Amino acid sequence: MADDPVRFELLGDLRAIRGNTTLELGPAKQRAVLAVLLLNAGRPVPVPQIVDAVWGDEPPENGANVVQKYVAGLRRLLDPDHAPRTPGELLPLTSAGYTLRVEPDAVDALRFEAGVTQASALRKSGRFPEAAAALRDALRLWQGEALAGLTGPVFEAARTRLVEARATAWEKWAEIELARGNHTGVMPDLARLVEQFPLREGLRAHLMIALHQAGRQAEALAVFRDARDYFLDEFGVEPGEKLQETHRKILRGEQFYTEPVDPWAEASAPSSPAAPVSPPAPAYVPPYVPPDPTVATPPPPAWETAPPLPPPTRRRFPLAEVIAAALLPLLLCSIGGWIYFAYAGARRHDRRLFYVAGGYLGLFVLACVMFFGVDPTPMDADRPSAAEVVGLVMWFAIAVGSAIHGGVLASHPGDSPDDRALRAQARLFAAYNPAQALRLGMGRPDLGRPYDDGGLIDLNHAPSHALTHLPGITPEMAQQIIIGRLQRPYAQPEELVARGLLTSKQLHRIGSWLICLPPQPAPAAPQWGY
Repeated sequence: MADDPVRFELLGDLRAIRGNTTLELGPAKQRAVLAVLLLNAGRPVPVPQIVDAVWGDEPPENGANVVQKYVAGLRRLLDPDHAPRTPGELLPLTSAGYTLRVEPDAVDALRFEAGVTQASALRKSGRFPEAAAALRDALRLWQGEALAGLTGPVFEAARTRLVEARATAWEKWAEIELARGNHTGVMPDLARLVEQFPLREGLRAHLMIALHQAGRQAEALAVFRDARDYFLDEFGVEPGEKLQETHRKILRGEQFYTEPVDPWAEASAPSSPAAPVSPPAPAYVPPYVPPDPTVATPPPPAWETAPPLPPPTRRRFPLAEVIAAALLPLLLCSIGGWIYFAYAGARRHDRRLFYVAGGYLGLFVLACVMFFGVDPTPMDADRPSAAEVVGLVMWFAIAVGSAIHGGVLASHPGDSPDDRALRAQARLFAAYNPAQALRLGMGRPDLGRPYDDGGLIDLNHAPSHALTHLPGITPEMAQQIIIGRLQRPYAQPEELVARGLLTSKQLHRIGSWLICLPPQPAPAAPQWGY
């Protein structure tokens, strides 16, 4: 049994399997270390990168030693026959970091990528049945949410890439099946996939085509109406060109896939599910050259010249939360002065509020000690002792102070689950349609917009004063970020660390608000003929 190779699963719960036995991977942090190594399988991972990915902005004091301990545990688990206290061949330590040496077939995410690549080659050679079968085999590797249970920016980014690759694979499978004339067989799967991936216009277009080819034109047009309502309600935009062209063809009564060709074959390529999670290596940055005033500049983006959009709907004042935060300490006679701050800390992901809650709780305990423990007086005493008076004053001050403090805090809502959900939804929209996201001004809080993106900041287009609203970003830092994007636009927020503009800890603090929309290419200059 120990001689059997270990198989790893990332497309669902993180698992390691030897033979028919699922291995116990140990503590949660050890599992996270293994996940980082698997996402970089075959490549060395520096220890600081592992620490940043697993612990974020709360690294242990002896991070290198803790990582070494967890790696030693993984070696004992994955390579039990090797001598202890030696690196072995499976997980050696080199000057560049730890490297997990596994065969590509041993990791389900790599097998999924290989299956999608094989299917693409089969489709281009006209072998549609084999291509469809290869895609279905690759998609069967998914057993749930990728990297389930692992949290943090690194794992969230990897999960997003994997989900995009999965949705793209489903689109390619539907394209192939429709090209083969199997419109009836794909309809149940497409109806489910539209619910699972509502932002993927390609899946909606394929469902419309399948229904139209089956003679159900009214239902196909209803799918377009549902898609249009969804994008207008969520983002205030019309569906993209692919969906609109499909709609127009159905209205004209045209048939799709009359020949065994895939008209959308080159529309997009599947994302790499096992892309490295490390920030890109610093590259040469050419010096900034001021624009030549004698050369005509390209026109500004459409959203700068278009009429201003209506301002976003103002959020309602959280009256109920303010009342609850203010009354809770008073009704509970200062006992509950800490409760709202603990709740707000958990809701806003702000650990500073936990310190505030602990402070109020500590003051309440101190007041109890002063009243009951320092100098208690008999029940029939005419007047309380000085210590009891101090305890009573402290109780009153805690109740009033925490009530006012809680009410003010509740009236200024910070980051919330709703905002985080809006940012996640906006990121998905931008990943599938970056040009439309740019035209809408996504990540531009300085523009009036009819939708809420949860407070995203676009590093490539937001002005410096919008960047200074991020925690810990000074005007000087914001100006350096602006200069950096003039030299070379940002492809991902991690480049702020690679270019030396932020530390890993600073990026981890603000990373959930950052997005990098690619600048639109300038229109070509008109060619004049004589």
